[in-house]
Amino acid sequence: MTLIVGSIRAHDVILTADGRSTRMENGVVTAIDDHFQKLFPIPAHPVVIAHMGENDLAGEPLGRFLGRFIEKLNAGNFTIQQIADRLRCYAQPAVRARLKTAGSVNGCNLWVAGFSYLEPEPAIVETFWKYKEGVLYTEERRFGPTSVVPGGDGAKQIEPVNWHAIDGKSIRQVRAYHHTLMREATTANVKPNTVGGDIEEIVITPERWKWVKAPRENKAAPATRSFPDPKM
Repeated sequence: MTLIVGSIRAHDVILTADGRSTRMENGVVTAIDDHFQKLFPIPAHPVVIAHMGENDLAGEPLGRFLGRFIEKLNAGNFTIQQIADRLRCYAQPAVRARLKTAGSVNGCNLWVAGFSYLEPEPAIVETFWKYKEGVLYTEERRFGPTSVVPGGDGAKQIEPVNWHAIDGKSIRQVRAYHHTLMREATTANVKPNTVGGDIEEIVITPERWKWVKAPRENKAAPATRSFPDPKM
């Protein structure tokens, strides 16, 4: 119930996420939150966790649930893959319980994106869970440069991504491409449209991460649903 677009190049990773969280019961939308944070940077490390899908985990706000993992993680000691392994082990009991209880056709998806001090290139490692007919299925994928990765149900509402659109381009041009994809998903003729709301965006380099559009909770920058020309 979201769209996150990640572009991975040799020297940066750029993530753009929508802000919509939709609660449904028996196929009917019962609540919409258009200010939901989906990108969670790890302080003092060039790594970001991204979330898609079922977000009511362990009966607490998603930020608190992921925050407890981040607080205990010494990210500098691990590769991106190893951080993803630890996150998967941490999250799986809560994900299993949520998907089993919800009986939902949706899944839960977590990304670990960015740079490790132990590796020469950035990566996105994706872990996806889905509960079907009493069985919890888990998949893992790894993406490196140069690639564009769409995540969430909103990926079905956009044209196939093209890595040529980001290869050799400026950060401004990559963000513009992300905004084109996000606009395509938010204006798609689907009901209900589970993509929309505030936009958050972050750029990760080998040294740090930097909010370009911060989520509203961070108060670092106003979130907006508009898509002005990128300035970075």
